[in-house]
Amino acid sequence: MVVNLARVGRVGACVCLVLSASESAWAEPAAAKPPAPSAAISADVLKEAGERYARGLSLYGDGDFLLALVEFERAYQLSNNYKVLYNIGQVRIQLGRYAKAKEALEEYLKAGGSNLSAERTQAVNKDLATLAERTATLKVVTKEAGADISLDGKVIATSPLKEALIVDAGEHNLVLHKPGFYDSAQSVTLAGHDQLELEVELKPIPIATAGKPLDGQPAAVAPHKPARTAMWVSWAATGTLAATAGIVGYFGISKANELESMRTEYGVTRSELAKTESQARTLLTVSTVATGLAVAAGGVALYFTLKGPSEKPAPSGVALGIAPDGLRLRGSF
Repeated sequence: MVVNLARVGRVGACVCLVLSASESAWAEPAAAKPPAPSAAISADVLKEAGERYARGLSLYGDGDFLLALVEFERAYQLSNNYKVLYNIGQVRIQLGRYAKAKEALEEYLKAGGSNLSAERTQAVNKDLATLAERTATLKVVTKEAGADISLDGKVIATSPLKEALIVDAGEHNLVLHKPGFYDSAQSVTLAGHDQLELEVELKPIPIATAGKPLDGQPAAVAPHKPARTAMWVSWAATGTLAATAGIVGYFGISKANELESMRTEYGVTRSELAKTESQARTLLTVSTVATGLAVAAGGVALYFTLKGPSEKPAPSGVALGIAPDGLRLRGSF
């Protein structure tokens, strides 16, 4: 018994799924004898394919076309029987996947060849003529090989294309992507029977190199860190010397005042006066030298502060020492 599941499809013609689960899973709608299954396919695989085919028929009858398509496609993957392509094509028509339906029905005619009845061949050709009004061809040409060609978010091919792509008529988003290049995206609107050829140029992403500009922009100069160490050491030395000058100067003035007092006191010996005078002179001399060095260190610190960024290395070291004639600032800048 043959079960006909009629429907009023989007292509306008009445289409029947002619195989039933009760018959041989791969029976032809007419009296044609089905081909023997390939010896390379095990009985278990053929059994699963038959079960999935029957499930697809049931889902189609319930109007669940998407799940029916999944079962038919899986049955075809398992059995590689061209007859299932007819069912796949009809369900794709129901889902509005006209380009994919055209692909399945064309493959069905090619694989079936003389095994198909004249009635079936005529019906399929009629469907293909209607599908041609709802599909277009798109050929994407680019100089870059290996670029992914995406249509509406799905990768459908890789450049270079050997032949034009069959796509549904309508508006599509076309994107070409290849690592190392900027993506090229554009909107494409196709009407039925359109044959569009697009030439797309992929622009390489520049590689940044030292001292070379990118895209016509001036090369960026990497900022150098200022000689912070020299600046801070100089200011620290200035502060230390200034403090030293102040403290030693205070003691020097105190000794000088003590010397003046001793000169008016009765009983102070000449040796005591000479000793106090020597101490006062030494302290005041050290204070004067420290003041001079503080001024010099301040000048150095101000120089490094105002100089800003520098490519020279930081100073190797700065040290404060005591010499016979006073204090000395030693270091390299």
